[in-house]
Amino acid sequence: MVLSFDLLNTDGHLEVRDMKRMTNGLAAVAATVLASLFLVAQVNAAPVLCSEDTTKNHMSIDDSQVDACLASGVGNIQGDNAAQDLFLSGPAGAGYEFAGKYAIDDGGTGNTFNITYGEGTWSFDSSFWDIFSEGAIGFKFGTGNTPDEWFVYSLQDLVSSGNWELILGDGGKGGGLSHVNLYGIRGPVDVPEPGTLGLVGMGVLLLSLSQRRKKA
Repeated sequence: MVLSFDLLNTDGHLEVRDMKRMTNGLAAVAATVLASLFLVAQVNAAPVLCSEDTTKNHMSIDDSQVDACLASGVGNIQGDNAAQDLFLSGPAGAGYEFAGKYAIDDGGTGNTFNITYGEGTWSFDSSFWDIFSEGAIGFKFGTGNTPDEWFVYSLQDLVSSGNWELILGDGGKGGGLSHVNLYGIRGPVDVPEPGTLGLVGMGVLLLSLSQRRKKA
């Protein structure tokens, strides 16, 4: 509520102090509400698993970022070559198209699978959602062909960043992250900014990753 100056004294001081107190109070309330919502979101977040069999290699991504696991398995998800992408060529990939890729070697980290990266964060340009109505993110690891070594999740609407963790199962080897793919289904969306469509069409939509070595 905004107080009119003519309801206060006329020396110009009271209203300033009162409005400042009101502003500070509202800011404090807003900060408390936001903090509470954040804590509730953390408590309610649950990992989305591709399999209940935790003796296999499996990933953990919480349900605030992804909606469901679409597919996982052994082999490769090439991304830019649909014939060598077990997700795109399988039933779970129906309607999806390749939208972007981040390869570890392209990113300059030089991961050759003898270095284990077990967790990290991911992000991509949010302009993706100007073109695609549905999205999916796929992770490919080097696990010595032990299941599972790739995982594809459907994204929550408008989400463009999150975190991931790979947990090696019985007999799992390596675990180095090879690449991350972005997939999308075109549908009714807002008209994209000029040049955005070309950006994705040229395959320049980049995924960024932040990784840290898994503690021994």
